Amino acid sequence: MKNLNICIDIDGTITSPYHYRPYLNSIYKRDLTEEDFTTVYWAELYGDTFEGMLDKLHSNYLNSYSEAHVVEGVKEVVDELYKNNNLFFVTARNSTLQDITLNWLKKQQLSHVPLYLLGTDKKLNKAKELKCDIFIEDHPMNALNLADGGIKVILIDCNYNKDIDHKNIIRVSSWKEIKDVIDKL
Repeated sequence: MKNLNICIDIDGTITSPYHYRPYLNSIYKRDLTEEDFTTVYWAELYGDTFEGMLDKLHSNYLNSYSEAHVVEGVKEVVDELYKNNNLFFVTARNSTLQDITLNWLKKQQLSHVPLYLLGTDKKLNKAKELKCDIFIEDHPMNALNLADGGIKVILIDCNYNKDIDHKNIIRVSSWKEIKDVIDKL
């Protein structure tokens, strides 16, 4: 395996794609299930704007970021990939979440991977700057944008990205599959 530059999203990729659902259900007094999350535009599901939803989440449940659990296999695969590749966490989270994100990564024993908080879903420029060979992502529009930009994307399968298909996108359902895909490159 050659030395690869691998960018990894955080929310919905190393954490559950549905991690924020209980917090949002509490805020909006709803009972949406994982199956209801057929769009990544969750504000629409709750009848709000993205900014309004994020403001309510941060005002009521800022702790949701530090309470997230990594999904099965993340730590082992990241540690294994880190031995022979350059890894980068590239997230749409904004800089106001830097401390909470860094502390969370440290708690998860993942702080050895450099972190980039972009404050936007537009990740292609950062991926190109980092000479990204592979981007591990869950967001359908981010995945398509990266794939259109010539980046190979490993897409974590979830309810809100089922319709996404592209020659540069490989769909997986686990971190073991991610490792298998990368090993074959």
